[in-house]
Amino acid sequence: MQIRILLVDDDAGGQVASLATELGRYGFVCQFVDQHDETALEGIFSGITGASSILCRDSAMPVVMQHARKQENEGSRRSPPVVVIGANDSFDNEYRIAKAGASAFFAAPVNVPELAERVELLAIERSSGVNGRVLIVEDDAELAEHYCLVLSAAGIEAKSLTDPRRLMAELSSFQPDIVLMDVQIGDYSGVTLARLIRFESRWLSLPIIYLSSEDDRGDQLEALSKGADEFLVKPVSDDYLVRSARIRCYRARQLSDLMNRDSLTGLLKHSLIKQELEKELARCRRFGHLSSVAMIDLDYFKQVNDTWGHRYGDIVIRALANLLRNRLRETDMIGRYGGEEFMVVLPDCSVQAAADLLKSIGESFSELVFAVGEKNFHVTLSAGIAGVNDFPSGAEALEAADQALYQCKHEGRNGVAIYSAKK
Repeated sequence: MQIRILLVDDDAGGQVASLATELGRYGFVCQFVDQHDETALEGIFSGITGASSILCRDSAMPVVMQHARKQENEGSRRSPPVVVIGANDSFDNEYRIAKAGASAFFAAPVNVPELAERVELLAIERSSGVNGRVLIVEDDAELAEHYCLVLSAAGIEAKSLTDPRRLMAELSSFQPDIVLMDVQIGDYSGVTLARLIRFESRWLSLPIIYLSSEDDRGDQLEALSKGADEFLVKPVSDDYLVRSARIRCYRARQLSDLMNRDSLTGLLKHSLIKQELEKELARCRRFGHLSSVAMIDLDYFKQVNDTWGHRYGDIVIRALANLLRNRLRETDMIGRYGGEEFMVVLPDCSVQAAADLLKSIGESFSELVFAVGEKNFHVTLSAGIAGVNDFPSGAEALEAADQALYQCKHEGRNGVAIYSAKK
């Protein structure tokens, strides 16, 4: 995923523009825009520049937010998130910036790794074309189809189900973020179906929202106690349906990320990235393409923690996670394997192509500057790569990548090694 940052200031050599080089090392594409150039500013918010995020000083914020509000009032596309940099980090100043509509604030001097992480998260959230998946369980086929059309028009993937007997199969195949379900679907009770869904532990956290004309609070609470989470009382307006679904899908995905992703890096957890490797092996066998798996380790990481402290160790780990996300494809899968180790699954990618890519990423990572007061330090990485197709199981492919990583470290670190079976 390419993230494009527009740096808005009145001085091309100023504080904001000077961040371009440092952010560029993370794989971001940066472009300077003069805050007094009205045409350029209008282009930002009309989508001409394809900006993922806007970075500006607090002095330039008023004109930036003025253009953002203008585009929103005219019904244009959603404005890029605005990240503000300023020297004044008092409560009153930050409150003023938040009130203006900025998405984030960083006090100067800027912690670049943290800035890069925030910009990336904002860009990922904004670029998501689908705002969630909703399964609608409703026996009125015409009404269910209407709901689907309304949600789809708002960028929410929706699917209707009129036969409750197919409910569990649809949950597995569609993987919805939330379920909208009538309290009575033909001969089947929605309350009982909600309880049935909770039989499987994988769906314990799935939000189930009743669609019903029942407005008695006591009856609603009784129904909610049986396994659902909320009521939407019919008739539901199209606007309210969209807003409700979008908010609940967003919260559901946040909860899913908390459960499935590493809290420090936002990458897939150990068990999930290993599952993705097994899935990729199955895809390789089905479609016949070549894929690779890589193990990545930070060199001499114990020295980083011992010298600079665990706080800076965490900053280094997050920096590598951000760099991997920015430089790899959206189809590539990245996980934190444990500690300072990362695991990457690269679909449709030969081992040589993977080696070239990780070598380039390693070079970029070694150029990142980590500042501690007036002192700076750099960190390098080592990587081992194996072909997914060359092994009967994902576990064996991973073991081979780990052996290649060990070989790389044995040969001096700061490099990439491809697994080669010993004869």
